[in-house]
Amino acid sequence: MQTKFTLLIMALLLFSIGLRAQERWQSKGTLYSDKNIAVEIEYLISPVGCEEGGSLSYFRYKITRLGAIRDYYINWRFDFFNCNNELKTQLNSLHIVRQTKLGVSVPERNSFAGKKMSNYFNDVRRSSGLPEIGSYKPISVLSMEPIAITGIKDINSGEPTTLGLEGGSLGTGASWMWYEGSCEGKLLGSGATLTISPLRTTNVFVRAVGQKNTPCIYAEVRVKQGSIAPTAILGRNEICEGERNITLSVSGGKLVAQAKWVWYAGSCAGERLGEGAFIQVSPVKTTTYFVRAENGDDITMCQSLLVSVKSRSTNPNAIEGPQIVNYGGGSNLKIVGGYLAPGAKWVWYKGSGANMKAVGNGTVFATGPLYQKEVFSIRAEGGCSQTSFISRSISVVNGSHQVLAGKNKGKSSLILNGGVNFTEITNIEKTDNYMISVGYGGRLGGFVRAKLSGKNTSASFQTDDVSVMNYNFPGYYEYNGQIVDKRSGYTAGMFFGGHMLSGYLAGGYGSRELLWGIDQYDYGSGGFHYSGYAKHIASSFKGAELEVGVMLRLGFINIMGGASNIKFKYTDFNLGIGINL
Repeated sequence: MQTKFTLLIMALLLFSIGLRAQERWQSKGTLYSDKNIAVEIEYLISPVGCEEGGSLSYFRYKITRLGAIRDYYINWRFDFFNCNNELKTQLNSLHIVRQTKLGVSVPERNSFAGKKMSNYFNDVRRSSGLPEIGSYKPISVLSMEPIAITGIKDINSGEPTTLGLEGGSLGTGASWMWYEGSCEGKLLGSGATLTISPLRTTNVFVRAVGQKNTPCIYAEVRVKQGSIAPTAILGRNEICEGERNITLSVSGGKLVAQAKWVWYAGSCAGERLGEGAFIQVSPVKTTTYFVRAENGDDITMCQSLLVSVKSRSTNPNAIEGPQIVNYGGGSNLKIVGGYLAPGAKWVWYKGSGANMKAVGNGTVFATGPLYQKEVFSIRAEGGCSQTSFISRSISVVNGSHQVLAGKNKGKSSLILNGGVNFTEITNIEKTDNYMISVGYGGRLGGFVRAKLSGKNTSASFQTDDVSVMNYNFPGYYEYNGQIVDKRSGYTAGMFFGGHMLSGYLAGGYGSRELLWGIDQYDYGSGGFHYSGYAKHIASSFKGAELEVGVMLRLGFINIMGGASNIKFKYTDFNLGIGINL
């Protein structure tokens, strides 16, 4: 019996000695040293500081050398992991004054609660004043696991839940990694949060992965088995005003037992529209539609689709502007009333029937000089639809013609002439079609002529009037108002008459192409794809060409002007100036 008592006493003594050894102050090195002072730092680390009722950890100074110079501060920090495993820093200051003595110095505030030290001192500085907090951030290569996984852990099947972390700290280069089933299971993601939509109850694990991995912690996400929410609503998200019976349908998800798909408008608990895997709607304004599975208390999350209703353009009430102008005069035309829907534009046209061509955009249009009766029309194009044309005719009065006359005498000469081809006098400065003539003679002579276009534009499509016949690209197009009139030809002929004024007649081969510019767009996004041209079939010709005109020779200068006709279907004009050699 005495032996047992003796053994018990010895065990208690050994336990007491062990506790005292754990609670012994330990030096962690020289905190600061110079020729006047040397200070060591000592810690009393508590292994139970984060337990309920546990003792705190402490630090103190041990001054081993002290000079005559006093009244300054030793400012410093230490980094540690708190009870939530978060990396923290503590800012401290030792004030050296006249009363400071050698030996142990215990500051007033020297306690802290933590699980582990990252370092025992750093950022040590001698200063004449107290330290500033500054922007110091503790850094450690060591990671610490979180103390818990936060978030909603009781969900319905297929519903999303976002899990987060409470506490924990990442060391240099480390990341939070999430796993399913076990710490070595399927990788679910990385980062401080994780969003999952499990179909069954599962355990989710997380740990810090880096230079040294932490242990895993986990949480159980409990899934109530039931219907699964849809993944999307299929259907058009843009319609035109007035469209009806637009079909929307459920995509994904799952119904369990007696559950049904239930549709709503406005919000997930808004106006109830009906039941079923699809529904037809006829919104008169932009509306958000919702659908979810319902079976009593078994209700999934909603899926939504915003259906935008785009308005339609309406015709203008009229076109303002004069109906009669003088020869060579012009007019400004302006629309009255009408509505232009988003994405649409007003487009002006000149002519009628097969000769109608786009000439401008906007609510106001300047006709330029007019020399004959013209018809101008406008409509809205683009957006949901195009409106019908409204038109205005402008008549021209007081026409005049001038003929240059004179007298000149001369001999046969070499004739060089260059000029332009045009359809109307107003287009002379805009034309890109040119001609070159070379001839020789006096009262009687001959010449050859070439007509060339300055445009290298080619057409990818064909149009019969205002629609493209062979448009084979996915998407839609709009006429952009650009027009290219290409002319070419090769003729030879004779001139005859006086030395000053002569007439000429020529024949050969010619062609004319009229190209309308279009902008091409992709379906859905409405994004601009690229621009191109469509050849206007009814206004394009090629074949035999006949030319008639006059030539005026004034000393070294000659002027040639006339008309050309291709196959008796198309007529244009030319005017040139040159020299006589």
